[in-house]
This record gives sequence, structure tokens and C-alpha cells, in this order.
Amino acid sequence: MSVADKMPISRRPFISGLLGVIALAGIAAIEAPRLFPKLFERRYPATSFDDLLALLPDRENAVRLGMVLASALPRRMDARVVAARLRRKIGGHSLALAIAGDLAQGQMVEAQGWLLPDSLAELCVLAAMAERTSVHG
Repeated sequence: MSVADKMPISRRPFISGLLGVIALAGIAAIEAPRLFPKLFERRYPATSFDDLLALLPDRENAVRLGMVLASALPRRMDARVVAARLRRKIGGHSLALAIAGDLAQGQMVEAQGWLLPDSLAELCVLAAMAERTSVHG
């Protein structure tokens, strides 16, 4: 079989096929995080507070808020004490239920003009303490 016997690739079908593959790859790249969210979420170092920290919908912003709250506290808090108090308060229920209980009882924390339910504030401080320990420890 010689080179002349082979059928040459014409330009138009090749370019349209290539554009189709590129378009398919682009759609897959855009839709993959929506279809497989666990595959693309940020991984955090394991802590003994992961059962509580998993309740946070946005851990990175909770850490930022927790840093602000922790700096406003008059004394340093112990993460184990905060975690034990949160576990008793939440008691296997959802964070939303604990927050609703705080709101009903008027248990709020003020931080730089913001009013936060006590459970959420403590959880954010715990997230900041866990982040600080994983970065420095």
C-alpha cells in the first residue's frame, strides 16, 4: 500500500470535528463542578471538631468572621470547651435549629455592628481556632 492509496483528511471535517471536541471539553469543564461538587470542594486538615465544622456552609468566611470575633474577646477561649458547649447545644440537630433557638431566647453576640446568634458566633470562633492550629501547629 502506498501513500497515494491512503485517503487524505479534508480540512473542513477535521476543523468541525476539532471544534466539536473543544466545545464538548468546554461544556464539561463548566458543568463538572456543578455535577460533582464533592470532587472540587476544598479539603481541610482533619480536626477533632470536624463534626461541628461540617455544619458550616462556607467555612472560609466563617474563619474570617471567627478571627474578628476572637480578637474582640477579652480572654482566650479553649477550643475543647467551645466544642463541648456547641455539641450540647446542637445535640445532633441542624445548625439552623440551634440558631433558631438562640434567636428565640435572645442569645446574640455583637461584633463590629453585626448581631449574630450565639451558636453561629461560637462555631465561627471554633473554625478560626481550628484553622489557626492547623496553620501554626
